Amino acid sequence: MIDALNQRLEALCHQLRTARGASRAEALDHLSEVLQQLELHGQAAPAWAREALSNAVEADVEDGFDNMPV
Repeated sequence: MIDALNQRLEALCHQLRTARGASRAEALDHLSEVLQQLELHGQAAPAWAREALSNAVEADVEDGFDNMPV
């Protein structure tokens, strides 16, 4: 199970390097799911994966503030 999750992480890493728009958002959703599964199995998430999700959340928050009326 852990090997399959690690293989999926590797595939998502390659996908996120080139993905844009909706494809990137979908890959980030899958990444989040894989990291949750790793946590359930007591495995640590790779730093690059945590950083990718953190950056995505920050970008979403920033976009929300950009669209707020002043």
